Amino acid sequence: MSVWKALARGVWLESLRRKDLWVVAILGLLILIAAGALGIFGVSGLGIFLKDLAAGVLSVASTIVAVMISTRLLPDEIRQRTLYPLLARPVSRLDLLLGKLLGAIAVSWFSFLMLALLTGVALLMFRVPFELVMLQYLFVKMMGLAMVCALGLTLSTFMTPAAAATLTMILAFASAMISRALYMAGSGQPSMTWLYKIVNGVVPQVHLFDLGALATYSWPPLSTAVVSILFAYGLVYSAGLMSLAWLKFRREAI
Repeated sequence: MSVWKALARGVWLESLRRKDLWVVAILGLLILIAAGALGIFGVSGLGIFLKDLAAGVLSVASTIVAVMISTRLLPDEIRQRTLYPLLARPVSRLDLLLGKLLGAIAVSWFSFLMLALLTGVALLMFRVPFELVMLQYLFVKMMGLAMVCALGLTLSTFMTPAAAATLTMILAFASAMISRALYMAGSGQPSMTWLYKIVNGVVPQVHLFDLGALATYSWPPLSTAVVSILFAYGLVYSAGLMSLAWLKFRREAI
């Protein structure tokens, strides 16, 4: 755990050095400025629109941060040759992967919560009431961001950083569309339904962790059983991804 903590801290310090969090801070400031501008014009009665916009901004911005951070961690270490002194110490390649993953998750969560706080302030300016489903939205979205980080880190061991970032964003933003397309294709070919189900099971269902629609339309919170299933799915899927990353990375000639 001490090794993972040290590696995660390194990811955090590197994000500060590269000023990644400044982008999040600027975006949050723009959110507040936009909310203030709307308040000047006296926009009222648009609670659903504002909550939908807030959920969309949070989802897109936090996912982009998670993808960009997770897909560059290992390639940057190799390119800057800082990987060699790390592995020269009593640090296994599995420890390196897990420490980097925890660091990426920590930075992604911090960015997401900082944006959520600023967005919450903007919603309060319009007297949009706080509801329990909003808190659940934050918790479930954080689980989804952890899975996105695992996906990005795993793909970065198989391809270039640019390709890994592009594919991760496609899978993160279009997972619902891909899943729906596979379901429709399987329905049109009954004899091949089993194959489409297997492919659909392999595709990361990132959209399941986005409860923006529930928060927007003030739906009742999900049951504890459903949230537990989502948590188990994210944990198992992330563990499977990291296993693939470790199998590839341990055989990598560095």
